[in-house]
Amino acid sequence: MEVIPKAPIYLVYGNQVEPILKMRDAILDAVMEKEGRNENLTEYYSTGVQDRVQLMALMDEIAGDLSTMSFIPEAGKCAVVTNPAEVFAPAAARGGRKGKDKEPASEDPMLAWIERELPATGHTMLLLAFEDEAAGREVNPNAPLFQLIQRIGWTRRFGDTKAFFRIEDAIVARNPAACVQAVRDLWGNGKGDTPVYNSVARCLRFLLEANIARERRTAADPAAQALYFPADPGRNLFKAHEAVRRKYLGRPVYRTGELLRAYEGLLDVYRAMRPRPDDVYVADARGLLEQILMRLLTSLPPRRG
Repeated sequence: MEVIPKAPIYLVYGNQVEPILKMRDAILDAVMEKEGRNENLTEYYSTGVQDRVQLMALMDEIAGDLSTMSFIPEAGKCAVVTNPAEVFAPAAARGGRKGKDKEPASEDPMLAWIERELPATGHTMLLLAFEDEAAGREVNPNAPLFQLIQRIGWTRRFGDTKAFFRIEDAIVARNPAACVQAVRDLWGNGKGDTPVYNSVARCLRFLLEANIARERRTAADPAAQALYFPADPGRNLFKAHEAVRRKYLGRPVYRTGELLRAYEGLLDVYRAMRPRPDDVYVADARGLLEQILMRLLTSLPPRRG
């Protein structure tokens, strides 16, 4: 078992859910006695439609809790925060932007409290960040909070080859064997089926948007793009990184009709992934996804001209 150092703050992140949760338990065992966990452990996570929480909005409550003594003498307290927004790359930074976020640590009251006050409390903060590249949720190593934790705390990443890149490359290259292998490698490795599904959905969406842009001649018209494509940067090819746009806006890869059939077929995959209580029969979701991809990747190529 990995030796966990004593630190005031920990960040465990990546796209592998099971190892992250195991490390969470290991850190809690290292910093807290199990007997006092009910009284001294507080967890913070999103309960709405958002997939992350604003750590800054929680800091008054967290600081107040960790600055007071435990009811049990010498027992440590711990605040666990799941998916704090401050460790993720903002929408504008996705796609490889480099450089530090704009606010220096010395001017940020949240970072100042973590750096100067948290160690003196003798208690602990544990941040968990579950990455999902298909949803645009990726930890930003240039974020001031991330860099502060590296300086005064401890970080540990659990990640594998990004599902989106492997699946995207195989679909764009019309390589059925590589595509099916990527789906099978990534589907059941502890991170769940949703990242694979989201990867395929985003790739098909971008291919459709590229075809629409060619057919409607909107590739160089931002006003027309606003009419046809969503405002969300994670769902809009023309708000993606330049390298991503180039990949999709080259020559057409599939016919629009074939892409639409594949995209509509993803609804059946989703229903198989999330069956309803009254469903009499539920198809194998991965097998269904593979069938859809095979039909698409072996379909007739677009007409030339």
